[in-house]
Formats: sequence, C-alpha cells, structure tokens
Amino acid sequence: MRLRLSVAIALLLTATALPAASAAVSPETTSTRIALRDTPQDRDFTREARSDSAFELVGITWRGPAPDSIQVRTRNAAGWGEWTELEAIDSAQGSEPLWTGRTYIAQVRAFRAGADVTGDLDLVAINPGSAPATPPRSSIPGAPPVVGRAQWGADENLMTWPPEPTETRAITVHHTAGTNDYNCRRSADIVRAIYRYHAVELKWGDIGYHALVDKCGTIFEGRAGGLRNDVIGGHARGFNHNTFGVAMMGNYDRVLPSRATIESVAETSAWKLGTRGVPVDGHAQLIAGPANNSHFPADTPVRLPTIFGHRDVSKTLCPGQRGYEQLAAIRARAATLQRAHQP
Repeated sequence: MRLRLSVAIALLLTATALPAASAAVSPETTSTRIALRDTPQDRDFTREARSDSAFELVGITWRGPAPDSIQVRTRNAAGWGEWTELEAIDSAQGSEPLWTGRTYIAQVRAFRAGADVTGDLDLVAINPGSAPATPPRSSIPGAPPVVGRAQWGADENLMTWPPEPTETRAITVHHTAGTNDYNCRRSADIVRAIYRYHAVELKWGDIGYHALVDKCGTIFEGRAGGLRNDVIGGHARGFNHNTFGVAMMGNYDRVLPSRATIESVAETSAWKLGTRGVPVDGHAQLIAGPANNSHFPADTPVRLPTIFGHRDVSKTLCPGQRGYEQLAAIRARAATLQRAHQP
C-alpha cells in the first residue's frame, strides 16, 4: 500500500529550516589553515603543525591528485594519540574531518605512489566554540525529535548554497569517519565544526548531510531546508539528486554503531521516505551524475535499495564495514516503523 502524506505534514513542508525558538546565541567558530610545506619535517616524512589558538577538529586539503594515504595524530596533556587514517572525500580536494579534542599541535604524513606529498597539503584546524547541549525537539508532526540548526548553533551567514529542490527517493547512509572518542555532550560542537569545514573550508556553502546522528542516538538537522522539504545535499557525488544523506557520527569500520544510533537512523529513514510514499524496504532507480569517484558512468540508470550505503555508489569505505553490515537491520526496523504509521 502506498504511504500517504498527511495534510498537516504537507502544509509544514512549505517551510525550510526548523524554527529557532529558544535558540541560544551561536558560539563563535573559527578556523586556521596551515600550509604544511612551511612546517618542519622529520626523517620519517612527518610534518608537525602548531597553532597559536586551540582547535578541536582537523581536516586536510590539497592541490592536485588526492594522496593515497593520509594519517594524522594530535597531542594533548597525556601525550601523542594514535595515528588516524583519513579518507579523501569524493567530491572535494579534502579529507574527512577528525574530531581531536582540544589541542594546539598535530602531525601529518601523506603519500602518493609511495612518495611523500605532505608539502602539497594544508592542515585546517577548527575551533567550534562550546555551548550547553540542547535537547532535541519534536517540531514536525510525525518526525522524530531533532536538534535544529538554530539549537546546535549554525551561523547562517556561512550558508551560501541556497536550497535546491529535488524529490527524495532513497536514503544514503554515511559515517563521518574520524573517531568515536567523543562525549555526546559535545555533539553539537562537532556538528558545528563539520559545518564550518564543509561550508567554508571545502567551499560547499553548507553542511553536506541532511541529518547527523551521534552515538547516543541524538538526531541533528543538517542541510538547510532538508527536513521540511526535499533539497539536494552534498554527501554522495553523482547521487546527490533524489537522495537524503544521513551520517552516523563516528568511525564504523571496526566498531558497531550503537543500538541508539541504528534506531535513530531507522526512525529518520522511515519518516523521511514516508513523506514521499516510498517504502523503506523497496528499490529506487536513480540516474548517476558525473563523479570521478563513482562506480557508475554519468547518465547510467542504477537500481538501488531505498536505504543504501555510500559505498554502494562511490569508491569509499563509508559508512564503514561494521556500519554497512547494519543496513539490513536499519531497513528491517524502518519497515516496522513505517507499517506502524500507515493510515
């Protein structure tokens, strides 16, 4: 049976972002770009970058082809952390971001075809500021509670990509990669840092994902207008049209997403596809757009599950091996939720 959109929700879809009632003043978010060619390098081809101001999230950008391997580590009062591999984003000359916690110093090593290329890289160091955690609110009838853009502190002056309409036919599941070592009280700060990295440093004009879910199951509004309306995101190059991108905050290559995360991804998927009458356990035919990192040539019709992983369409590890293994569970739970809300 085709799912029907209620009149109440249909009226609400004429709006864009969630209302800003009770929102606090957005903390100041800053970023520093350090050219690694200007930093010292040791015999192991490791470069060390220091910032005069503290930062809590880093990303790596470059000129020319992407490195084959990028590793970053930072130092705090306890000493140097472990090296973390950062994957290149398929739609930008930049890596996935890494939440580091408060620090002033980072080391980077990177190679292409076995040769050191750290001199071609910039380290982007972001300080998102900090604000008290805001609980999610039920602002759209039928939708799960969400922390809206105003509540997590989005500086809308950074949003330079006006929403473009599309028709949502499928959900793309991602992970933000980086680390799982974060406190959920800081999740809004992480979202704010990713927003600045995507919007400003990668020049996307907004955060790429439509929604983000932390390891405690809290859902955060992503791209402006993406919850109330169907708008194009920036999360899977070649397949941004007709898809809604949901990112699990953390690295789920070797670690299972929490039950709370899986539940919230399922809830978000069931609700969003339900607004378009799309069954979560079905399939959709999408047309591949141009993308250097896609599995499919441009203009190829591609049949995909209505909830699929980023790696299904792009040459990427996303949403991580253990995250990808949970897609069947997400579909099954989302189908149960959809059936429970059928008229």
